[in-house]
Amino acid sequence: MTIEEFENKKIVKEDFSNQNLSKRIFLECTFENCNFSNTNLSNTKFLNSSFKNCNLSLTNFDKAKLQEVFFTESKLVGVQFFKCDRFLLSISFKKSLIESCNFSDMPLKKSSFNESTLRRCDFISTDLYRAGFKKTNLEGTRFHNANLKEADFSNAINYSIDPFNNKIEKAKFSKPDVYSFLNFFDIVIEQ
Repeated sequence: MTIEEFENKKIVKEDFSNQNLSKRIFLECTFENCNFSNTNLSNTKFLNSSFKNCNLSLTNFDKAKLQEVFFTESKLVGVQFFKCDRFLLSISFKKSLIESCNFSDMPLKKSSFNESTLRRCDFISTDLYRAGFKKTNLEGTRFHNANLKEADFSNAINYSIDPFNNKIEKAKFSKPDVYSFLNFFDIVIEQ
């Protein structure tokens, strides 16, 4: 069986929803305004590729290799990223909606989620050393046993990070949301 390879392709306004695109290789490809909802991308390799304004809701990335992959202004709902191939994994997001996605047990050092909305996502035992969450809305997102050392949460909002169950040394936070750490102490704050 031959594996389909695509190199230096710009793919615009394609509807791949509900299709099987497994076991393909995309090298230095750009996807713009494409629909990948319910698409099977298992065992597919994306190297130095980007998705802009794409819908990746319920996309299957099982054992997919994502190296230097960028998601911009895209929608990702229900994606189980923890099932991706972790070898040389490198993903970043900007101005994207990331909802009900699972990033648990993943090596995401220096990954960026800047200016995005991460709603009800899981980062359990995730290595997020020096990760970027600038201007990110983290409503309902869970961090547990995560390495958040030197991560940047500048101007991030709606986060709830237990300082006793996560490593937060030298991470950056901004007022007023940094006061959410007080919720984890048995104290009374009077007005």
